[in-house]
Amino acid sequence: MTIQKNRRRLVQAGLGASALGAVPGVEVMRTAAAASAGSGRKLVTIHLAGGCDTVNTVIPYADPKYAQVRGPLAIPNNAAMPKLDARNGLHPALTALKSLWDRNRLAIVHGVGYPSFDYSHFQAMEIYWSADPRRATFTGWLGRALDAFTAGEAAPDVLTGFSIGWSLPPSLLSRRLSPPQLPTQADWFYLPSWGPQQQALKNLLSQPTTGTNLFYDAYLRNSQAAMKAYDVVDIAGDLTTPVVYPDTGFAQGLRFATQLLRTDADVRVIAMEQGSYDTHETQLPQHAESLLELNNGLRAFTADLDAHGLSDQVMILLWSEFARRVEPNASNGTDHGAAQAMILIGPGVRRGVYGNPPTFDPAKLVDDGNLPMQYDFRQLYATLLDRWLGLDSKTILGNTYGHLPVLL
Repeated sequence: MTIQKNRRRLVQAGLGASALGAVPGVEVMRTAAAASAGSGRKLVTIHLAGGCDTVNTVIPYADPKYAQVRGPLAIPNNAAMPKLDARNGLHPALTALKSLWDRNRLAIVHGVGYPSFDYSHFQAMEIYWSADPRRATFTGWLGRALDAFTAGEAAPDVLTGFSIGWSLPPSLLSRRLSPPQLPTQADWFYLPSWGPQQQALKNLLSQPTTGTNLFYDAYLRNSQAAMKAYDVVDIAGDLTTPVVYPDTGFAQGLRFATQLLRTDADVRVIAMEQGSYDTHETQLPQHAESLLELNNGLRAFTADLDAHGLSDQVMILLWSEFARRVEPNASNGTDHGAAQAMILIGPGVRRGVYGNPPTFDPAKLVDDGNLPMQYDFRQLYATLLDRWLGLDSKTILGNTYGHLPVLL
């Protein structure tokens, strides 16, 4: 990947959404009907880390049992609560999401989960990352999507998929690529050398893999991926925007994401993390603070995408490893739960609330007080893979799952 190639991409990106590039040659893994629909589209996944409380995020305010069961954790049903319809409201911190709803850019799916819930953070995350409740799959669902995107390419763009933040989620584990883990700001991603030393480092890392020393080869591939990503990041970091982002790590990461989307037309998947939503005690202030950070970052991000003609190409998925229990605990918090509400954001959604709001009927709860599953999360994954990204979800997920009517 050369600087000249990257600068050419930058010029193309400036021409508008129609110049966001052709899809890599992966026709063997696409369905014919979805191939054109997926052209140039991107998916940004944001993990609400720690287990976000569904009941106080998308609030069943019309159910009289809500205030009764939630007790000290109940959000008041007043003018501060953004209401979506006759049954569902949003946490008062989520004013930007209400604005997106008003613009037909928000879809909420209640009751997302899988059979036999796992209440461990790490194992539950692994299930969502791999799209395998058995936890027997080595690669991630997004990594397998990247393999599909780059099938047949001798030298795929290393920034086809990447994470922004402090870790590389296993959802991006791929057989063909080494997706880079990028920091939340472009100027934090730099080579630890200059001049002749930098060139020597590049020469050292440009040697071919051995094919026999797996650890060395993995190090070499990751280092080479970082070197290639550096050139693009160097250009992206110079881009400015009229949108003012909050001074938080999450918001600055979203700003960096937009810079990269404007620079490299081949970006298809970005993974991020936000929060902590692990609210075992004093939940009300903690949950409100995390949701406000999410809200303000998304407000700036969606405005920036609008300002640069990228909105029609980007779908945002908000997910967590599980929800929280229905009843509060003795510390005015909530413990690990089960089914959650997943949220989709973008002009490509079919606005609506899908599924029934959380129930407070003990007879309908599972595992002694948790929300039951209404939809398998792989149905939502399959919908995004087939109908948004234009890939073959059966190849990626290992089975056929029905679609949800959440996309236009």
